[in-house]
Amino acid sequence: MLPETLVGCSSKSYFSLAQAQEWGPRVLAEVASDPEGATGLFCCPSFPLIPVFLETLGRGGGLVGSQDVSVYGPGAYTGEVSADLLAEMGCTFVMAGHPERRRYFGEDDELVGRKVAATAAAGRTPIIVVGEAEQSISPAKAVAQQFDAWLSGLPEGADLLVAYEPAWAIGQPQPAPADHVADAVATVRSMIAERTSGARVVYGGSAQPGTYSAVAEAAGSRQDAVPDGLFMARFGVNVDNFLSIVREVREVRARSGR
Repeated sequence: MLPETLVGCSSKSYFSLAQAQEWGPRVLAEVASDPEGATGLFCCPSFPLIPVFLETLGRGGGLVGSQDVSVYGPGAYTGEVSADLLAEMGCTFVMAGHPERRRYFGEDDELVGRKVAATAAAGRTPIIVVGEAEQSISPAKAVAQQFDAWLSGLPEGADLLVAYEPAWAIGQPQPAPADHVADAVATVRSMIAERTSGARVVYGGSAQPGTYSAVAEAAGSRQDAVPDGLFMARFGVNVDNFLSIVREVREVRARSGR
């Protein structure tokens, strides 16, 4: 079962080796005095940097994931990285369905579904990135289509991390409006409950200081509308930025008894 609170970062291709070597130890040092420590903190770096994070963040109680995975198992697949190898290394998460992978590398629904299935078959937790491509599209419609296409190979009750990231908010100066996020998170929870009991839901898409607090306030008494945490990209590559989000999420959830 995944931690109840999750704060993570996908570093995309931003990290140098030196930055990667510094990131995990700095995060661990800053959260050492917290009751939660590194529980629920995670990073998905590029493939060559995964061992660096396993030796630092992973050994300190955090979690490590991959930004991508092959649909094939071990074999004659030049340049591919199998889910079995990622599992053997100690990765917890594997991302699938990110809009950048779909836009730049032509990954269609069938391929994303195969990646989710391969991840689950290897005993790892898929991180699926769902959301509407344009602001005019209904989140419920977009997410329903993605769930139907991507989760057919997910075993019942399997762990799953759903990152709600509307594509129109990714890389923008501001995240999606707080009330929009709260409504979408509630929708995602109701839909995913029909498919698995082991899911967590986080928000991504230009997440920054104040984002989580605003969404929690917009959700009001609707517990299902509050995400279980945040998922950052470029903003989280900076350790100070990442830690500011960790503190905010933990403080808001502690005040509300979550």
